[in-house]
Amino acid sequence: MINLPNIDNPYQENSLNLKDSREETIKELFVNIRNRGFNIGSFVHLHPRFTFQGKKFYQHFNLERDILKCVFLIAKFIKEDLNVFGESHHARFMTVSQMDGNLGKGTSGNVSVVGGGLTGLIKCLNLEWSPVFCRAVDLDPSIFARKAADHIYDEYYDANRDIIEVAYDTNQRKTPFETTEIIEENKPIQARITKESVFLVSGGAKGVTATCVKAMAKVFPCKFILLGRSDIQFDLPAYAVNDSDERNLKSLIMQDLKKSGKASLADVKKIYNKIVAKKEIEETLATIRAEGNEAMYIKGDVTKVATFKNALNTASAKLGKITGIIHGAGRLADKYIQDKTAQDFENVLSVKLDGMLSLLAATDIMDLDYLIMFSSVAGYYGNVGQSDYAIANEILSKAAHLFKTNHSNTHVSAINWGAWDSGMVSGELKAQFEAMGVKLVNSEGGAAMFLNELNNRYEDQASTIIGGTLPAGISYLGELKTHHIVKTITAKNNPFLQDHVIQGKAVLPVVNAVGWMAQNCERLYPDYRVYEISDTRLFKGLVFDQEDEKTYTLELKEEAKSEEEIKFSATVLSQGKKLPIIHYKANVVIRNKKAIPAAPTFNLKKNTSVALKDGKELYKNGALFHGPNFQGINQIIDSSDKHMLLSCTAPNVSAEEQGQFPVDSVNTFFSDIQYQGMVVWVQQFNDGAKSLPLQTENVTLFKPVPFEKLMYVHIDITESTEYKMIANCTVMDEEGTVYMKTSGAAVTVSKQLQWN
Repeated sequence: MINLPNIDNPYQENSLNLKDSREETIKELFVNIRNRGFNIGSFVHLHPRFTFQGKKFYQHFNLERDILKCVFLIAKFIKEDLNVFGESHHARFMTVSQMDGNLGKGTSGNVSVVGGGLTGLIKCLNLEWSPVFCRAVDLDPSIFARKAADHIYDEYYDANRDIIEVAYDTNQRKTPFETTEIIEENKPIQARITKESVFLVSGGAKGVTATCVKAMAKVFPCKFILLGRSDIQFDLPAYAVNDSDERNLKSLIMQDLKKSGKASLADVKKIYNKIVAKKEIEETLATIRAEGNEAMYIKGDVTKVATFKNALNTASAKLGKITGIIHGAGRLADKYIQDKTAQDFENVLSVKLDGMLSLLAATDIMDLDYLIMFSSVAGYYGNVGQSDYAIANEILSKAAHLFKTNHSNTHVSAINWGAWDSGMVSGELKAQFEAMGVKLVNSEGGAAMFLNELNNRYEDQASTIIGGTLPAGISYLGELKTHHIVKTITAKNNPFLQDHVIQGKAVLPVVNAVGWMAQNCERLYPDYRVYEISDTRLFKGLVFDQEDEKTYTLELKEEAKSEEEIKFSATVLSQGKKLPIIHYKANVVIRNKKAIPAAPTFNLKKNTSVALKDGKELYKNGALFHGPNFQGINQIIDSSDKHMLLSCTAPNVSAEEQGQFPVDSVNTFFSDIQYQGMVVWVQQFNDGAKSLPLQTENVTLFKPVPFEKLMYVHIDITESTEYKMIANCTVMDEEGTVYMKTSGAAVTVSKQLQWN
């Protein structure tokens, strides 16, 4: 147990004390631990609960920031231990906060948000440390201590490496997800911006922020005060007035310096940057003014309000009171965590966090119609080498939700930008992004999306993502392992089961069990996806009464692995009176997403001479027993003793309805609809006999089958007896693109079986 500095009630037993958060102190602590013969196998940080009184939302920022820096530096000094241990064992790096049980994005108005930066650190470490399990957990502080400990235990032993952050309120476990909105072009924007509106903009005279501000000036009549560190109070040298070529300018600067006898590359770079900054700032001001808007530039350090407060007062006296803030300033220090320093942490965090505090301190926040903060997907998704930057941006995103809670009349938005094709993305970094398939935000499109974010319709959305995602983590393969995942299943936690009731009992569909096995394989390796499932067998199905609570073990045994694919044998078991009971078995192959072949096509032929049959009638006349979540057959297009063709659409099953069997790459609900087609065929050609899935030889998944998309299922009958029917099934879209192929799917044939 490590007691961090300045924490009340330090833990006494078997504990070590950090007297301060200096880098040297933390390094010495771990040197002493190793000198005692210990290496670090896992690390868990329990973050204190901080609330503030009155309007002093920054009350604990310094203390909390110090704790954050300690955790950041601890990660630096235990990196090697954890990664070595993780090559052969289960190494973990985990943080637990007590903000609000909503990852700092709830409606509690007195939560200190600096601890929210922990999620940014965790997400970056997850990308940098492939052998280590990384997880951030946020607990509602009203959860009782014993229950909180149970949640921490569950997350510590969770096998799903595809989830990085989790929240618990008093009722449920939650993970974040994105909702996509496609924005139509040339739609009018309704905003609270008038000719009297005055925006204070940090970092707004250059780069990405300037691009957004110039676009804003073209659309809205308003005024701008641009704040930056550059000095523009000097005359450009004559040679620089009309020349912007970098090579030419630097050559001319060198020639000019040689005249004075003092010429160095460092001096050339310094003068060049000074000239370029002045020209860009003046171009930004000129663009704004050309649109008929007023604009002023003031020099100052956004992290220190005293450096610009007087100049701001003068500008505000001329232009009017500040009604909007755009905090676009940022600073990078990209390095792997082991190469980071305490100074890197301070420098990067200061621009975002202290900058936000300075801008708010320099204005009357009660006058603000807009508070727009430029955050980054580096915080939302994590990014290699940007742990400090991710921490800073996650704090901004949490601060946006806090401010909106306490100032409901202000339009607040933390924009998590994807990487732009300009600004802080160098040519080399741009090439790396493109090689990894990461789409960059182009300047024109990004500026248009920024303008759209000022729309009144988004004033209650305190954080948003604009632009593409960042690269996913790279899985660490290591040696072959066997994973055991334990799950306690209840009917009430899985509402969809009430739509799959046979003879009064809720029965887990075989496809959901198979999806559980297969998708847990891919969750162990986030850059792989389920590609093939074979030799699926049902031994003893899972049947539930409403109050049943049963515990099952999912055993995933790695049989072979390579950079291209990993093979598992999967088994679902439960404890019998003497021996384990086997319920389901399957072999699963997950493939690296880059190694999944292109989907084939199927020559979809529709027999137009046959009358279509309404598939929805099957759920009404008793042919099928399935409830709404499984009712996906639209029409029987064609059928014979050799085949059947269906049009199907899987209903959109909510996350709440999916319960403990969420859909990822395997749409288990559509898979069940496919088997329903086989059940219908058996009834048509076996005098109304009923049937249930028995086993499947092979399923190949080329593309995930979406909800609410019209699909076609072709069923090719290969064997039919009075006891069993076997078929091959192909799932495709209207263009004939194949999403899933199933071979050797077998169902029982029974005239004695009844649904009710």
